[in-house]
Amino acid sequence: MPDTVLLEEMTWPEVQEALDRGIRTVVIVAASTEQHGPHLPLATDALIAQAVGERVARRIGAILAPVIRPGCSDHHLAFPGSLSVSAELLAELVASYVRSLAPHGFRTFVLLSTHGGNFRPLESTARRLQAEFSAGGVRVVAVAGDAALLDLMRVMVDTAAVLGAPQDVDAIHADACETSLVMHLRPDLVRADRLEPGFTGRLDLDTLFARGLRALTPNGVLGDPRNSRPEVGAAVLDRLVDHLVEQVHKQLGVAP
Repeated sequence: MPDTVLLEEMTWPEVQEALDRGIRTVVIVAASTEQHGPHLPLATDALIAQAVGERVARRIGAILAPVIRPGCSDHHLAFPGSLSVSAELLAELVASYVRSLAPHGFRTFVLLSTHGGNFRPLESTARRLQAEFSAGGVRVVAVAGDAALLDLMRVMVDTAAVLGAPQDVDAIHADACETSLVMHLRPDLVRADRLEPGFTGRLDLDTLFARGLRALTPNGVLGDPRNSRPEVGAAVLDRLVDHLVEQVHKQLGVAP
């Protein structure tokens, strides 16, 4: 059997073998296809989701479902190429994953996101699915909601700051954290000659989602990517995975 935790790389007998070995957990990561400034590809959140999801799945003994894209990105639609789905469609897609896989024997579903616009929908989706499936012994947990999003961004910003890439922002997008992550994961996709700062300063999530990024930052960037480096991305990735594993274990009642 190949050394993979990616559902889409496995054959059905290999999925059955994983179930027979006692693997009962599936990680589902919602990402996006949206603008990330003049220097990063629209696949940025999906690239990060794949890397984070695979590492989290390995750490908690799970299988990674295919990364969901696009996501809830209405606040990016003023930039050409950005795609968005409704919160209802995202919720139904996540529900379809769970409804497909639960009958096969999977009993725990972990919902994560690498895109800020998905955090609120995933929080309500997790509650709905837990109510739907709890009688059958299925658990649905999520690192989602505004508090989780702010916490996750703070973890990323603090990690980058220690390595010389500080950000004075309340929200991050195509900044030093995300740019460094893509430099680490797919350096061929970073337009290094187009690094430029965007909006910096105080910004609450309601304003961001209501007004949209183009009204706040003409280049689509929140923060300053000019101090980005691959080694910063590697450190941010490690810390992000640690943080998510801690949050998942906490919700599942697993000792650290």
